[in-house]
Amino acid sequence: MNFNDISRKAQDFLKTEKGEKLADKILDGGAAAANKVTGNKHAEKVQNARDAADKHLGRGDGPTDRDARGTGPDAR
Repeated sequence: MNFNDISRKAQDFLKTEKGEKLADKILDGGAAAANKVTGNKHAEKVQNARDAADKHLGRGDGPTDRDARGTGPDAR
């Protein structure tokens, strides 16, 4: 199995519901750690980076892709 095979399998996994949940959990943990270290001084930038990473990694339909009121373009 070469790197391209591994990469394709990882990308396919991230498109599944289980993969999306795992990616969201990891991204949320990273964002929480960044906010803790910075004392929430850059919370908006951290959130924007987290959302951009989520969209890049998978389907981009995680819970933080909607605005706080749930009225954004991805609201359900």
